[in-house]
Amino acid sequence: MNGGMNYPSGFEYMEKKWVSQTVNLGRSFANLMNTLIPGKLKATTLLVANSRTRAALPTILKDKNIIELVENGVDLSIWQNLVKKDNNQQVKKTTKFVYMGRLVDWKAIDLLLLAAKKVIEQIPIQIDIVGDGNEREKLEQLAQSLGLTSEQESSKISIVQFVGWLSQSDCAKQLQAADVLILPSLYECGGAVVLEAMAMGIPVIATNWGGPVDYLDESCGILVEPSSREAFIQELASAMIKLASNPELCQKMGKAGYEKVRDQFDWEKKVDVILDIYRDSIDRYAKEETTLDAD
Repeated sequence: MNGGMNYPSGFEYMEKKWVSQTVNLGRSFANLMNTLIPGKLKATTLLVANSRTRAALPTILKDKNIIELVENGVDLSIWQNLVKKDNNQQVKKTTKFVYMGRLVDWKAIDLLLLAAKKVIEQIPIQIDIVGDGNEREKLEQLAQSLGLTSEQESSKISIVQFVGWLSQSDCAKQLQAADVLILPSLYECGGAVVLEAMAMGIPVIATNWGGPVDYLDESCGILVEPSSREAFIQELASAMIKLASNPELCQKMGKAGYEKVRDQFDWEKKVDVILDIYRDSIDRYAKEETTLDAD
């Protein structure tokens, strides 16, 4: 199970009123619904993807002590950086940031573009926006109005490029060519792309809210506080400048991120954990059935 997300307090205005009312109503009646439709109550084990989902579950379920936390994982056979970057070359070239995901409002790509405008006043960068969605046209217009689609003198490449949808293998290549992943999402339950970037040895800038918090720490990335719209844009810009001006730090964070994914989020290891949970659940269920039959 996944979910249990809310917007940060500084961005609650983004949530549609009818959506928040529906969610709040649903949560209020959750205990009653689980009594009327007792699928979860009868379960031997409930698998949740993060602590927010666990916290959002009704008390009647949390009291049963049947909840197991199994966080996201990454397939290291797909997401691996086979090309080691030359640190001397990194110093000379424009830092490339990449965003990967849907182009929807809660991903806050508009705030990324506004932050980029501040960054280019101090240091040259390039941003590839990979993905598609109903906000694309609006975002392209915003990028153009901010002067982010014109070519830079240093690279003859536009500051922001909208790449569109890519296959998984092409996304891996895109990450391989990037220096930093940036995910400014304000409503991210999971954020598997963060793990994928870490597996590729790339540092990550993300919002200090939701899924990315489960994976990132200061050793492998920068978490930006979503305190308010203006503060978020400024902190996002500061984080980008920090990494763009310090390739050694990027390399250090990338290495730490890879090691963290390898040790904690490798799907091969996750499968073993899940299988152990399944075996334990089957054993407990069998014992419960035996006890009931004896009664």
